[in-house]
Amino acid sequence: MKIALVVDIIRQEEKLIIKALNERQIDYDVINVGQEPIPFNKALSKYDVGIIRPVSMYRALYSSAILEAAGVHTINSTDAIGTCGDKILTYSKLFKHGIPIPDSIIAASPDAAMKAYEQMGFPLIDKPPIGSWGRMVSLIRDVYEGKTIIEHREMLNNSALKVHIIQEYIKYKERDIRCIVIGDELLGCYARNIPPNEWRANVALGGNPTPIQLDDNIRELAVKSVKLVKGEFVSIDILEHKSKGYVINELNDVPEFKGFMLATGINVAEKLVDHIVKTYRA
Repeated sequence: MKIALVVDIIRQEEKLIIKALNERQIDYDVINVGQEPIPFNKALSKYDVGIIRPVSMYRALYSSAILEAAGVHTINSTDAIGTCGDKILTYSKLFKHGIPIPDSIIAASPDAAMKAYEQMGFPLIDKPPIGSWGRMVSLIRDVYEGKTIIEHREMLNNSALKVHIIQEYIKYKERDIRCIVIGDELLGCYARNIPPNEWRANVALGGNPTPIQLDDNIRELAVKSVKLVKGEFVSIDILEHKSKGYVINELNDVPEFKGFMLATGINVAEKLVDHIVKTYRA
């Protein structure tokens, strides 16, 4: 078996994956798409599996597509990366199949965004369909803040960032829940607790990870959501709604797992490599 580990930045997660590959004596190459080009070349078929880990959504998407074109099985697939990398496509897939999501309105222009604010009511969340680490996710408390956000977003060059996902502000508990699924298995979940002077729970913004007890509802919701987007190694962000229960907020196709490992003690990199060996080794 030969594996391509595709990266653009080598973070702690990628170092752990490399360590797990070395410990299991699996042949692999690290392909840094931030430094090296990838040709459309059938020689790429020497790889059995490509582990897709670029931070950039488009680098991940395109490197997965090129490897798939050469017959390589990628984790995650182009379909999964394309869906999870765009929150509107994610919500559309989940909503179609009855998976609970936050009440959301999509606005593709400043005028539509102002009307959506009025329909949703303040406070509300406004975020673009692409992005990670809580960037550009705005808590808007009145129309003046809303107008400021719209004006700033209109100045950006990326057309996708000018599209608004306007959502109910869910503040039932001062946390969200992060889960990781590999294959058909829910590895576990943990709570990301909101830090002082912040309203977002992202670990990248100081969210404090703590363990939680799993229940059947979380397990069923997480595994079903990942299957719907054709994912294989995905993290799921879940919010707790006072009346709806658990709702899916995001799916992440290149999951970070430092906080998960800290809270749960589960070595995600080892689990991922074991899954690959068990599933794809001839």
